[in-house]
Amino acid sequence: MLRAVLGHLKRAATAYAVLLGALALTLLAYYYVQQRVENEARYRFDETVTAAQEAIDRRMNSYVDAMLGARGLFPASESVEREEWRDYVEGVNLEDRYEGIQAIGYVRYVSPGEKDAFEDRIAETFSDAGLQSGPVVQPDGERSGYYPVTFVEPFNEVNENLLGQDRYTEPAHRDAMDRARDTGEAEATAKVYVFSEASGDSGASLALVPGIVMYLPVYKEGEPTETVDERRSALDGFVVCYLTTGELFQDIFEEPYEPQIDFEVYDGDDLTPGNLLYEDDAVLRAGEALGRSAGSVSGAIEEATGLPIGEPDGPPGLNRSGKIEVAGRELWVYFEALPGFQVNGQSRLPLFVLLSGFAVSLLLFGITFMLARSRLRAEKAGQDLAEANRELEATNKELESFSYSVSHDLRAPLRSIDGFSQILLEDYADELDEEGRDYLGRVRASSQRMGRLIDDLLGLSRVTRGTMRRERVSLSALAEEVAEGLREANPDRRVEFSAQRGLEVWGDPRLLRVALVNLLGNAWKFTEKESEARITFGMDEKLSQRSLVPVYYVRDNGAGFDMAYADKLFGAFQRLHAADEFEGTGIGLATVQRVVRRHGGQIWAEGEVGGGATFYFTMRPGARLDPAPPREEARAR
Repeated sequence: MLRAVLGHLKRAATAYAVLLGALALTLLAYYYVQQRVENEARYRFDETVTAAQEAIDRRMNSYVDAMLGARGLFPASESVEREEWRDYVEGVNLEDRYEGIQAIGYVRYVSPGEKDAFEDRIAETFSDAGLQSGPVVQPDGERSGYYPVTFVEPFNEVNENLLGQDRYTEPAHRDAMDRARDTGEAEATAKVYVFSEASGDSGASLALVPGIVMYLPVYKEGEPTETVDERRSALDGFVVCYLTTGELFQDIFEEPYEPQIDFEVYDGDDLTPGNLLYEDDAVLRAGEALGRSAGSVSGAIEEATGLPIGEPDGPPGLNRSGKIEVAGRELWVYFEALPGFQVNGQSRLPLFVLLSGFAVSLLLFGITFMLARSRLRAEKAGQDLAEANRELEATNKELESFSYSVSHDLRAPLRSIDGFSQILLEDYADELDEEGRDYLGRVRASSQRMGRLIDDLLGLSRVTRGTMRRERVSLSALAEEVAEGLREANPDRRVEFSAQRGLEVWGDPRLLRVALVNLLGNAWKFTEKESEARITFGMDEKLSQRSLVPVYYVRDNGAGFDMAYADKLFGAFQRLHAADEFEGTGIGLATVQRVVRRHGGQIWAEGEVGGGATFYFTMRPGARLDPAPPREEARAR
């Protein structure tokens, strides 16, 4: 068993190496894509959070600008009245342009001696609005000074309760007013509760909701305000802005990120239920994520707010917390990406890369394993082929020895038969009658023909077994040389021969000469009865285009042949003409066919009895052509 496993590993070592390499690359690609996706998500998250913080700053600055505009009414008017205040608030389009502002009012400083006159004025305001007023300055009681709300807009069911309210008695408001008075800037309170419209299913018309209140000091006209003491002495009142945090921090994210990022706001850095100003998905996560005081009072938060404490469930590390300043007050904000933050399927990209990498790794392993098996089989087949080649080479050598031996053994008796027949004809001619001399002549002719057959068989054997030596060969020049040899051997013949120039092939020059000697020799032989013999060698352009390889031809106007016997032309010892009509052994075209096949080509012929013949051949593999085109096309040629 162990030996089989080791043998398998040895044979498939390359495949397993490819598998390990592919898996390693897959893990690297997964890590790279994972890091890239996380970095991209972190960048998008940071960009979104930064934009949200900038949106909060812009929103708060716009609120302060609205308050500064209201404060500008006082230097421009001898006495700001309620109508003028209302016109200003309506002019700035408060409800549409400033989301989160519940009301803008004016808090006036009232000394104890001015209290009665102030209450009469507020009572007149209620009367003009058709409302019944109770105690005007609230809470009631004697104090060294009062800071009641004098004007408030929009003057509706929610805000009418603010008139006469003296919030200076409450620590959060007092701290914000004192800071605003001393700094001259807008200052915000800690978390407070302000009146707002109740939800539709609560059954009440008003509800207290979390919010903050900002105060901007208004100083007496012409009084110095360079120092703290001067500002305290010159104080005339405050422009007050009531903000509900539910609307203040709503819709600060640009689409499409709002539902995909959790946003929580706390008053100060103590993440307790009493300091929670805003959350947008009914789940508190800041305490668990930051490990601050909320982590130890989770139960208290859930009990006080009715909201569950949730652990971070978005992409790891995609949260941010920090402080922002709102009108002099530091608020703690917390952002966390939710699972839906990674849009467009990016969060699944690393998993896709991992699974795809595993699939490709297994595919490469399978392909490599099959290639390894194929290589082993090919090596074994190569070894078997080499062995077969060695055996074939030995057989060929034995066959060659046998051929030469048979040739030698056959030639000796043939020479004896021919020689003795000649002696009989020469020495005993007078003793033989005409019939005897005819018989001896036939014996001599047969023995000589047998000798030629033996020579042709040996030539065919050499063509089949010889080693090919390929080089660039000019078929045109070779055809001219063969034709010149035929003219010298037959000086009494007049044959018109033409060869197309510039035809070259890559092949064995010895074998190509053998092929042309036989083809041109055949054409020379079968045109001997023509008074105007013509032989042409060239390349057929149309057939070359059809076959995608050059198609060469040897054409004559000689005896031709019957196309019904065209399949017998290239067989050994096959003849379509009688021996007494045209001499030959029937080996020539068989030899040509073997030469052409050894070069990877094919050969075929067209002819007509008495109309000449054309032999086509190619010298390398190409598209196969129909060797027997229509008879009309053959006649046209």
